[in-house]
Amino acid sequence: MESALFVNLHASRGRAAPLCSKISHRLQQGGLRLSVSETRSPAGLIDQVLIACQDGARTILIAGGDGSVNEAINGIMEADARPRFGVIPIGTGNDFVKAVGIPIDWRKACDVIITGMDQPESDATIDVGRCNERFFLNCIGVGYDAEVALKASLMKWPAGQARYPLALIRSLMHGIKNPLVKIVTEEANLELPITLVSVMNGRIAGGMFPLAPTAKIDDGYLDIIVAIGMNRRQVLRLLPRLMAGTHLSLPGVSLLRSRVLTLESDEPLHVQADGEILTANAHKLNFELLPGRLSVIGGRLSD
Repeated sequence: MESALFVNLHASRGRAAPLCSKISHRLQQGGLRLSVSETRSPAGLIDQVLIACQDGARTILIAGGDGSVNEAINGIMEADARPRFGVIPIGTGNDFVKAVGIPIDWRKACDVIITGMDQPESDATIDVGRCNERFFLNCIGVGYDAEVALKASLMKWPAGQARYPLALIRSLMHGIKNPLVKIVTEEANLELPITLVSVMNGRIAGGMFPLAPTAKIDDGYLDIIVAIGMNRRQVLRLLPRLMAGTHLSLPGVSLLRSRVLTLESDEPLHVQADGEILTANAHKLNFELLPGRLSVIGGRLSD
């Protein structure tokens, strides 16, 4: 059975482009039959993956970063398909593979797929999140972290994960926005000013921030991190705690868990999905979790 491999040549700011032939060669040497498609941005992957699924592809493989993974899951879900899913991480943050236990090294990730192709019973079955009409696998960020993601995406230097801490600091220079937001979950009904709301399916965001330290991508719940309205001093105190994963003990930072969530505000909200900016003008966001919706080849989930 032929597998559809999609390679984002622009992943990691174009540094991944030389890996395309190496990845396809390694997979083919491992016995996989491949159709290979290349793209220079994640944006075109939705339609490419959608068409592949509609044409009957039973295995979708993505070589790229979290943005590519996000586009791919939207193509899969729009097709209402259930292919097996494999990821070769060649992006910047690679948060999704950390959530499902896939090696960061692209060679090892290829080998995991090669081994797992004949062992469908060993696939990891994970949840898929939905925000309005957009699907996601790892996280949706609302507020400050979306503003940081936007600044990081525009930075040409430094490379890799080092962009995110610098983008955080630069965002502080422009002031902290604290829109009044209504938050409704299965058990909570709140209205308060927020600096950020991170809706997590996985555990890590921004390549290095364990925003939801206890989240599991297969537990049927969203972990919702809420930071109430903060000033610059409070955000500066928050940042090192975010990197250490100890922020939940701070006053004004809380964790909600729910299968559904609504965020509503009269003020415009910045929104990012797996590091890709969706909008800077959202007013109502409806979330739900679709449990056990995706099978990941070679995934190793922690207990």
